[in-house]
Amino acid sequence: MSVSQNLPNVTIGYSRGRLLMIFGACLLLTLFCAGLAFTWQEGKGVTTFELAACYIGAVFFGLATCRMLWRLATARAPVVFISRVGIRDTRLADETIAWSAVRKIQIWDQRAQKCVVLKVDPLVAKRFAGGFLTRALMSKALGADGVVVNAGGLTMDIGTLLEICKQYWGAGRPAHFDDDAVPEPEAEPEPVG
Repeated sequence: MSVSQNLPNVTIGYSRGRLLMIFGACLLLTLFCAGLAFTWQEGKGVTTFELAACYIGAVFFGLATCRMLWRLATARAPVVFISRVGIRDTRLADETIAWSAVRKIQIWDQRAQKCVVLKVDPLVAKRFAGGFLTRALMSKALGADGVVVNAGGLTMDIGTLLEICKQYWGAGRPAHFDDDAVPEPEAEPEPVG
């Protein structure tokens, strides 16, 4: 039996505790921005910019609060599936990305948020549509060139997710495939005569 046959399928869902913390932070920021916006209307010397920033913050954090509440209500099923065949993140697309199509796995650190980035073959990346394409373009603009798997709100931390991805990636790739290998030039035939 090979190592790849011993690896069980891994399913990762949302963590209720982490989602509750994010929901609480969004709710507090919504109430704070709304409170400032409505009490500043009575005060004098408040600039239009400050008032607009509070209204925009109340709307933004209000939508984030609604999104977190929706995730809390519907977070029963797993969202990331890792198997010997590949990885599937239902938040991005319903298709599985085969390990043979993944060229590199790395951590991308943008300010305080860390994500696992899968650099995939361009032909595989073209198969994804809609939300994946939009996120891929946004991620590329921010500096993450590849498929971003975010561990925020999941039951698994970023380090464990990276290690599992690397383990399954190593077991799911062909043995002869190596990104760093440089093909040797063919020997030139000797001239006759």
